[in-house]
Amino acid sequence: MRRIGGALAALILLTSCSSPPAPSPVPASIDVLSYLIGADALWPRRGNHGQHQIADLAQREVCWIKYANPRRFECWRWDDASVYHAVDHALDGDSNESYRFTDGRWLPRYLDAHATPEVPWTLDVSANQIVWFDASCQIVPARSYLFPYRMRAWIEPRLDAGPDLGRRDTLVLEYEPYDPAAPAPDQRERFYFGLGAGWYRWERAGFVDLFNRLGGPAVAMNRSVWCN
Repeated sequence: MRRIGGALAALILLTSCSSPPAPSPVPASIDVLSYLIGADALWPRRGNHGQHQIADLAQREVCWIKYANPRRFECWRWDDASVYHAVDHALDGDSNESYRFTDGRWLPRYLDAHATPEVPWTLDVSANQIVWFDASCQIVPARSYLFPYRMRAWIEPRLDAGPDLGRRDTLVLEYEPYDPAAPAPDQRERFYFGLGAGWYRWERAGFVDLFNRLGGPAVAMNRSVWCN
């Protein structure tokens, strides 16, 4: 019995001296593509309108075809440093016009995993210009000018993305164009990207646009209307 008791005492002493298991490390940064690009099985989608995702990893480009219309799309591109707004060809009012930015920096490629609404990632693109195209791809000088904007981004854990997508960690991106010469009404827009699901919500001035239900046509994109 003494031998068993001694062994037990030694085990208790060894356990009490050992360190507790370390918690799983939290990554310092995340690749934003894991939020921007959703799984193919989760596209196309419907809601307030139809939307489909076309991602080309080799070309480093993701596009979203809106309203089930092959001529209405928005595309972003990326490199190892940043994600860029490439074109918006889905303007309000079903217009054949479009625009692009001369700078277009939109997000960092790698975002601080600890970014919050209180302490977000921020960027002020003060020297950006907007280049506006009419339906025939001619630049419209009156609508092409200095166009600064601010960006903010953070992670919201376990947001409800709707019954088809469920709760997901979500990258929230806030875009705010501004006039450097005079204050203007609040023009902030927010984009919501679910981890593994991609873009599922957009809002501006109290309006919420959802495209988070599975289904709808898988519309191909008509690149011939993209003014380069």
